[in-house]
Amino acid sequence: MLIIQKMLVFLILMLVGLLLAKVKIIDELTTRKLSAIVLFVAGPALIINSSQTDHSIQGTELLTTLLVAIVLFGVLVAAAAILSKIMKLNQTQASAYAMMTVFANIGYMGIPLVSELFGSAALLYVSVYILLFNILIYTYGVAVVQQGDLLAFQNRFSFRKFINPGVISCIIAVALYLMRIKLPEIITAPLEYLSNLNSPIGMLIIGAAFANVKIRSFFTDYKLLVFSVVRLLVLPILLCLPLKWIIGGGELLNVSIVMMCTPVASMTVMMARQYGGDYTLLSKGVALTSLLCIGTIPVVFAVLL
Repeated sequence: MLIIQKMLVFLILMLVGLLLAKVKIIDELTTRKLSAIVLFVAGPALIINSSQTDHSIQGTELLTTLLVAIVLFGVLVAAAAILSKIMKLNQTQASAYAMMTVFANIGYMGIPLVSELFGSAALLYVSVYILLFNILIYTYGVAVVQQGDLLAFQNRFSFRKFINPGVISCIIAVALYLMRIKLPEIITAPLEYLSNLNSPIGMLIIGAAFANVKIRSFFTDYKLLVFSVVRLLVLPILLCLPLKWIIGGGELLNVSIVMMCTPVASMTVMMARQYGGDYTLLSKGVALTSLLCIGTIPVVFAVLL
């Protein structure tokens, strides 16, 4: 019920964004500015605010979680390159599909799911995934969207190029968490308000992108349909089944399954809007996977648990 309720909320927000675009309240310039607010203000605020948790992961447990998350994200990056070859995509399409492969909605959907299913203490594992997610999306993600060339990323990587609010906020969040620094309420209160902007603005932007998209294109885009099944069912099972054999059960496995089987992250659309990627294809991917995951997430859990 939780996932259905969450998707209905997202659907309503997207419909509002679509309506605003249809009546010309939101246009292309507006969506670019809204994307900038999320990427450079609301997003970093959410990252820093996540460090202000009352729980903690100690010692080997933290290291194990970090290693598992690094391996899973690494496999997803490799899978993105492989899928682009198998699907015979051009550079622009490969860029969009890479973003959809690597970046799932682990924040806005993963957090409430984990909290509801496994309790608030399990959110500590989620925070590790979110940290790596944000480091990746503000480095690898920016590079892929800007260049549209997955192979060129290694040759053109420059740390200076990727110093931005997203990465800086990740560094601040890690430092605050490791040093157990609690910020005063005069700071955490604005961070909380800004963090809450991420989900509604993100859904409005995605909905606005539908203004020029025909609904039937969801069902005629066979590549996207096949990809969605692979991303929501095949990859989570292939990734988490070996993990189950290695670490057994427990909260880390449960959280990892949720992290891998959530739909495409809305942040990818905002990245494309800001840096010139195929935001229309990404918007379709977010919407389609968000709808399909209502049925696929229970299937994945049934197979793995």
